[in-house]
Amino acid sequence: MATLDLFEKIRVSQIASSLDLHPFEVVRLLGQVGGMPHTLAFEQADIERVRELAGVETWWGNNVSSVEDVIPGRGLVRTAAQMLLDREVVGDNTTRADNLFRGLDPADQFVVRRAVNHLIRDEVLTSIPTSQGLHLRVDTAKVSILQGIADGSDIPSSLEELWS
Repeated sequence: MATLDLFEKIRVSQIASSLDLHPFEVVRLLGQVGGMPHTLAFEQADIERVRELAGVETWWGNNVSSVEDVIPGRGLVRTAAQMLLDREVVGDNTTRADNLFRGLDPADQFVVRRAVNHLIRDEVLTSIPTSQGLHLRVDTAKVSILQGIADGSDIPSSLEELWS
């Protein structure tokens, strides 16, 4: 740690950047739980506090067991579907929508975002605006559709058009 780091505090924009959030979202979340401090200087522990408040998770990383597929975009979407099932984001259980693509490179994020939008339109996923941000859940009656996507046995034509 450099000597200068001992005197420099963390700013809102740095918290936002480290969590892949917009600075406004950080301020909004902190405002909901007691307001902003007079001096906008934060500690390292505040990053974890905001992560918890926001429900931020990074699903994509080195430990992800990706679904192998000859079409990379389809493999990403199948993996995302399996992640929703593995994390039991069904019924009353929700997750932040951006947890589905946080950690992916921009081109892969684009594919997963489009697939999520198609699944919302097809009513496989439900979007829920919350004070933490946009959340998603799988309707209990639609779990079999998501399972068909994850295992590749029944991928809806609305998704097939994303990579054809």
